[in-house]
Amino acid sequence: MTDTSFAELRRLFERQKAAFAADRNPPLARRLDRLRRLDAAMIEFREPIRQAVAADFSTHHPLVTDLFESGAVIARSRYVQSMLAEWMAPAVRPLNPLVHGSSRAEVIRQPKGVLGNIAPWNFPIECALAMVADMLAAGNRVIVKSSELAPATARVLAEAVAAHFPEDELAVVSGGAELGARFASLPWDHLTYTGGARVGRLVMQAAAANLTPVTLELGGKNPTVFADDGLAPALVERFLYFRVFKGGQVCTSPDYALVPEGRLREWIDLAVAEWTRLYPRYVGHPDATGAINEHHYRRVLSLVEEARARGVEVISLNGDEPDPATRQIPMYVVVDPPDDLACMQDEIFGPVTPVKTYRTIEDAIARINSGPSPLASYLVTRDEELGRRFAAEVQSGGTGVNVFGFQAADPALPFGGVGKSGIGCHSGPEGFLNYSHSKSVFYCADDNGLAAAIRPPYAELTQAFADAVFTPAS
Repeated sequence: MTDTSFAELRRLFERQKAAFAADRNPPLARRLDRLRRLDAAMIEFREPIRQAVAADFSTHHPLVTDLFESGAVIARSRYVQSMLAEWMAPAVRPLNPLVHGSSRAEVIRQPKGVLGNIAPWNFPIECALAMVADMLAAGNRVIVKSSELAPATARVLAEAVAAHFPEDELAVVSGGAELGARFASLPWDHLTYTGGARVGRLVMQAAAANLTPVTLELGGKNPTVFADDGLAPALVERFLYFRVFKGGQVCTSPDYALVPEGRLREWIDLAVAEWTRLYPRYVGHPDATGAINEHHYRRVLSLVEEARARGVEVISLNGDEPDPATRQIPMYVVVDPPDDLACMQDEIFGPVTPVKTYRTIEDAIARINSGPSPLASYLVTRDEELGRRFAAEVQSGGTGVNVFGFQAADPALPFGGVGKSGIGCHSGPEGFLNYSHSKSVFYCADDNGLAAAIRPPYAELTQAFADAVFTPAS
């Protein structure tokens, strides 16, 4: 797939603007048809998508592609289809009859217009199209910028979309940083970006010039706190296989672990035993996803090298060594690293897990809240009350208790960050609302008392309404 020219990008944008102007509020049937075509594109291109994602990552299990790339788009789309009639219905808002008589009010959801979606490389299908399901459901038209770091997938993505959508409904463009900058600078009606904070700032700056509303999904260092009862073989195993899922290249992946003081070696022994049982050999196994490219492969290994150079213990849980040919990286644990190491400062995005200790749950929560708000926070415990407390007190985009990522993967739940981990959300009814304009409509009746009270000249009725406002509540 050749890079899209700036002129072609502008042409597509203007084409969609004109198409939206001619169809500003598509009915339910038309929106459902678009969503069904999104499903059809994923089904028809199932095998080409599998092959393309595997080519870009060097190794990527086809079942992971089925379930969490193209299949995730289908799951989101079908959930949205099942709920769309309900979401589109006007929401009646009750009015005070003493003030407004028999007047009525409601909120309707209107499409915003032409939306842009800048997709990342780590989920090059899912993050390109899952939020598109929300956008199409809300009645918008969409242009997706695919990631240049996953070129094989970008080509198949463009082919799949073009096979099922006219370009004035949904289109895909491709290119590097320069096209990305031009893409962000267009006067979108809403712009979504998924990726790192550095580029997120640039996207937000470009959008600000046009007062374009943005949704930013930015990630962060997602903590996992193991409570005392969480150091159980099954729960440590669950942490490990979620940690290494897609080679750790997931924005909701658990990034580092906090374990109770005095139990660090017990946790490590459990991790070694469970990981070795799961994978006597992980590097070379078809389950192991490769790093997306040589740069990221070297970047992740540099975290290990820095820790070792500083005298910090680093353990390959089953003794594996990295493989530059496949870019597969072992599951490493970095034992009690100082906080100034890069593995404790930067989002790792690879199967390297720093493990530190905490004294009390209060200390662990305070540690998390003292830093930038992560996209996800995790607690491992069988104590439901502690789980509710952790979820309520820790500031993060979402929380998982005894699971890692499901709070962001189910189509019924909103997915979004807070603070430095993002702005806005997609998925669930909140995603539909994010890409809709919630418009208030007021139907005034002739017996509306407030309307009568402000009719000039102001007199006793006006005074009565004003005094009523300042009467102390009972």
